[in-house]
Amino acid sequence: MRLSFGLVLALGLGLGLLTSCSTEETLGIEHVSNRVEHPLPAKMRQKLASMNLSMSSPIMMRIFKQEAVMEVWKANSQDRYQLVGTYPICAWSGQLGPKKKEGDRQAPEGFYDVTPARMNPRSGYYLSFDMGYPNKYDRAYGRSGRNLMIHGACSSSGCYSISDAAVLQVYAFARDAFKGGQKSFQIQAFPFRMTAENMAKHRSSEHYAFWQNLKVGYDHFEITHRPPVVDVCSKKYVFNQIGGCNSATPPALTAAYQSYTKTYDTAFNVAANKYPATWKDKAEWDRKAEERLARRMGKVSNTPNDANYVVVDPTAKRSETSDSVASYSEAKKKIDDKVRGIRPTVEYISVAEVEYRKKLEAEKAKETEKIEQRLARARIPVPEANPVKPVMQAYAAEEKPADAPFWKVWERKIKAAPPVEVTSADPEALPV
Repeated sequence: MRLSFGLVLALGLGLGLLTSCSTEETLGIEHVSNRVEHPLPAKMRQKLASMNLSMSSPIMMRIFKQEAVMEVWKANSQDRYQLVGTYPICAWSGQLGPKKKEGDRQAPEGFYDVTPARMNPRSGYYLSFDMGYPNKYDRAYGRSGRNLMIHGACSSSGCYSISDAAVLQVYAFARDAFKGGQKSFQIQAFPFRMTAENMAKHRSSEHYAFWQNLKVGYDHFEITHRPPVVDVCSKKYVFNQIGGCNSATPPALTAAYQSYTKTYDTAFNVAANKYPATWKDKAEWDRKAEERLARRMGKVSNTPNDANYVVVDPTAKRSETSDSVASYSEAKKKIDDKVRGIRPTVEYISVAEVEYRKKLEAEKAKETEKIEQRLARARIPVPEANPVKPVMQAYAAEEKPADAPFWKVWERKIKAAPPVEVTSADPEALPV
């Protein structure tokens, strides 16, 4: 069986079209038949193996609103957490600051715990899990709200939304950790990375005291790389307290924190001189307008994206175009294998590679269309002499009187008047 190069390209490039932050179809993961049990991609499994991390080791997550990023961390054998996955948050509603009541469209900030019961495999947003809002701190302030989720589909009204491909991975991280025995995992939701510069910028915010409280937990994790033990005492978060409220922080952590704070204070003073105390964050409308403009202009986010490749379920129904390929030569090999009845293996391919091939295919289709248009114009028939019969010379036919109109059949014929005879006495008046 002889295959044309065009057919090979069509079959090799027939992947799901990809766009950021969209539905499962446009993300190229429509072939995932079992979202809940879908394994982590091969590249991620290889990454974990290279870091000596178990697939089932405990996890924790961090969210940064302003940077629009979510991080997944996993514990190593010494119970120190390492960053394994970074995913762009494509939608969050409201402005910087905590959620206070139902319907305020604010995304939560604080420390939350997710249990297996809060995982939602039947979400209308591909997959999702409840953050656990309101927590003990929120309840101490009488805050209301429910179903504050992390989900796919890139649409948010108080939730944190990531892409379908990203939530598929994040859900898998949580599932494997629960199977490994973790009872719950911590989510730390911050307004921004709590650096000296960011804190100095926002020092006049109405939420600054709240953020200073959050920063203690942020700092403890930065120092120890372990999720802090969180409690709420006198309407404030407390972290790593031995024996609960009104207790002391472990001495080693206290010493490390003091050293960390000293460095921070120096950097904060420098930043405070750099940024005015009247700093204001952008309104939600302006922020989202800028995001839309950036997307229209094709600007690419610098946020790392560990979901930035296509995933294909090994158990999915296969077709000539359902599997990814890494090169044109592999596309041809794939077709040849199909002819010989060899079942293809599942592969993982970067989104950038797919987009590049899609662009090449579009350019090829455009060029083909131009060629067809030129050929169509070239095929327009031009009048010419018949080479089979001799050329007939035109001749002038005798002119025939035109037929009279039918109404002239009944027209009365008027006889011409007889010649008038002139009689005159003058001889000169007579005809000669």
